[in-house]
Amino acid sequence: MFTTVKIASAVQAQVARFTSRGELVESRRVVLVEDDNLTRLMLSDQLANAGFSVRTAGRAAEAEAICSDFDPDAVVLDVDLGFGPTGFDLADSLRLSSPGIAVLFLTHMPDPRFGGRGARDLPENIAYLHKNKLADNKSLIRALEAVLRGNTAGIPRDDRDPKRPLAKLSLNQIDVLRMIALGLDNQQIADARKTSIRAVYSLIGRAMLSIGADDDSEGAARVVAARAYMLAAGIPFRESTK
Repeated sequence: MFTTVKIASAVQAQVARFTSRGELVESRRVVLVEDDNLTRLMLSDQLANAGFSVRTAGRAAEAEAICSDFDPDAVVLDVDLGFGPTGFDLADSLRLSSPGIAVLFLTHMPDPRFGGRGARDLPENIAYLHKNKLADNKSLIRALEAVLRGNTAGIPRDDRDPKRPLAKLSLNQIDVLRMIALGLDNQQIADARKTSIRAVYSLIGRAMLSIGADDDSEGAARVVAARAYMLAAGIPFRESTK
């Protein structure tokens, strides 16, 4: 009997909170989608300690099943979830089935172009928080509270920071840099983009000018391009995030 009561109390502590008058209220429900196990555990603990009822997933399909059963108030989404749908794809699907759901993207990508989306493709009422902000352990909770309350002034949009890496490049230029970082040669890039090698050379040239690289050697230019991409968004490990 004691064990049953103890377990029940522990469960209630995770899914409920109290007002200042001692009134029991239901916690807000959040689904956290993050493919890195350690990061997922750390962020889940942080959300639970802030009073949220949390479910977690590592992949989009798993998250959709959890959301269908759990009916969350908000989702916190990494963008790059490995092979398969991205966090952007998952958000599109969830907003179709639950239009009122609050969405917070938590990612190392400077903006949607690095995930194959246009810079203006995301809805106005979402939050976009770069993972480097997690050094402040309250930044995630502040961002989540803001997007849940619809507090436009407090919702972070790091994807619109004019000082973000490679801000001046186009979506096509970012995509070409990603392919170079993956180790594709110009012919492979042309094949993947269904274009000519000449068009690829032109894209690379404009991208190099935008990032201030002026080395005439193609080999050196590719090294600079790959390095610029990886410094901005990390090492790409799959053919495409589209």
